Amino acid sequence: MRNSKAITVILLLIQSLLITDGVLGIERRKKQVSDEISYFIYPLIYQVPGLGAGNGAGATVVNLIGDGSTLSLLRIKGEIEVDSIVASDIPLFTQHLTLSAAYADGKKGGFAFYDRGPESPEEPEFTLKFKHSWARAADLGLNFFDRQLEFYYGGAFAFPEIDLERSDLADFDDWENMSPAEQEDSIADFIKNFLLYIDLVNIFVTRQGLKIDLTDDRIDPRDGYRFQYEKYGFEGEGLKNFDVEDHSLTAYYPNEDLSSVLVANVFFSKSNVKKRLSIFGDADVEDTEKAVAECIEESKKEERDSSVSIETSCRGFVRGVQDFNLEGNNSNATSLGGPNRLRSYPISRFYDKYSFFAGLEYRTYYLESSTPFDYFFEKGVFEAVQSAVFYEIGQVSPTNNSALYSNFKYSTGIGLRLVFSSVVIRADYATGKEGQETTVFIGYGF
Repeated sequence: MRNSKAITVILLLIQSLLITDGVLGIERRKKQVSDEISYFIYPLIYQVPGLGAGNGAGATVVNLIGDGSTLSLLRIKGEIEVDSIVASDIPLFTQHLTLSAAYADGKKGGFAFYDRGPESPEEPEFTLKFKHSWARAADLGLNFFDRQLEFYYGGAFAFPEIDLERSDLADFDDWENMSPAEQEDSIADFIKNFLLYIDLVNIFVTRQGLKIDLTDDRIDPRDGYRFQYEKYGFEGEGLKNFDVEDHSLTAYYPNEDLSSVLVANVFFSKSNVKKRLSIFGDADVEDTEKAVAECIEESKKEERDSSVSIETSCRGFVRGVQDFNLEGNNSNATSLGGPNRLRSYPISRFYDKYSFFAGLEYRTYYLESSTPFDYFFEKGVFEAVQSAVFYEIGQVSPTNNSALYSNFKYSTGIGLRLVFSSVVIRADYATGKEGQETTVFIGYGF
């Protein structure tokens, strides 16, 4: 009952804005592109659910490589170590055509993988650790009407190097004291997870989208609404290929003097497999007993010195391949959990073929001004301190039916933000059924 009421309130708020004539003619609160160079040099203390915590330093320069452009250099250390350069909204001959690009070089990191579905266990199925890895990305954007209408297209390459010694693909502790059933489980988990991480060795992602931004400001909107559609294509040599389509609608409902705003967001994601995976070509592993028998015959030809029987090894192997084929032929919609949606859960905590999310956030502004500052380490314009309270619900499902819109996961929390003319820095604390998470991030969750 509480979940259905929350969805109803969010949809009514968005509807009330969509049918208001004033929204369609809303004007920007301030100039969206300036030519004055500003810069920030700042310490970084990051804590990202599911990834880890640490610190580092960053520098951001606005308008250095063109009016409206942003150039950021970041170095972070701790549980994640990465150097990155991000350049966004570089004008190409005109303000209406822009280029964005990113470079990342990681020395170590990690990622927790959870089981598929809405009722997956709280503990990760396994965790991958990375050694040296790198990624490159670039986008071209085309915008009109003071950036109220934007189109973009781009792609990214990622090449992670898996650290097998530090990764826990399966539980092999106390191997000799395991029962045959436990040994079979461990072998099956290892085979499935070993094949799954191949997805991360060499991957190419395309990204295209449309944004309709009828708000009073791109960086810190307080009035209007925003719709965004994005389509991602995931491809990898010899791996499953799938598409993801995201739809997001956000409405901003301010008080009279814009000192506070209620933000409502509805998000829907769907995915579809384009190329199904066949691990061993024409090999038949669906007939379990036949596949196990063939494995046993082949294994008898080889010398063995193991505490695990041939039958247990073969049953674990066949089951692992079957489990991987099941998972490898399933697509993943945009997951829930992490810094933007269901903030009390780790990154990618819930995923399946479809995902749904709805959130309410009430933001209040203090110490509002447009105060330029020029210190040795920073130059720019401070605008406000902001507090926030939020409530979020979400669900994932293999089907787009009533199962996707019931029995929701939830998060509630509070946030503190610093609003500058070119960036918003936020810190959020959220609680939910599985505990709490703290997020320090750049930009709004929605």
